[in-house]
Amino acid sequence: AHAIPRPPSRKLPSKEPSTADPPTSESHRPEHKGPAFYQLSFTCQPCGHRSHHNVSKQAYHHGSTLITCPGCRNRHVISDHLNIFGDRKITVEDLMREKGQLVKRGSLGEDGDIEFWPEEVV
Repeated sequence: AHAIPRPPSRKLPSKEPSTADPPTSESHRPEHKGPAFYQLSFTCQPCGHRSHHNVSKQAYHHGSTLITCPGCRNRHVISDHLNIFGDRKITVEDLMREKGQLVKRGSLGEDGDIEFWPEEVV
């Protein structure tokens, strides 16, 4: 296995997040840079911080992708097609479906509107 260095940690708030607390949110969304990309928004389970990130489609589908939570600096594996973190090629969508959690895909329009569609029937 490969060792990924952790970034310097920030002092965390002493309050433990509870399921009753609403997640904190960052309103800033990263600007588009370079080739085709996905915009991901997720809530960190350990600290409850909601953040938004850009991930290249190439890295998501063919590489290994990690995202660092800006709230607690925890690293989240988004995809691992290079088998760095396990012995199978997997994405965060696969992991969530295995746990019975909801995965929604949508489209972000030029004006910032987001559209979601029903799951495709295979």
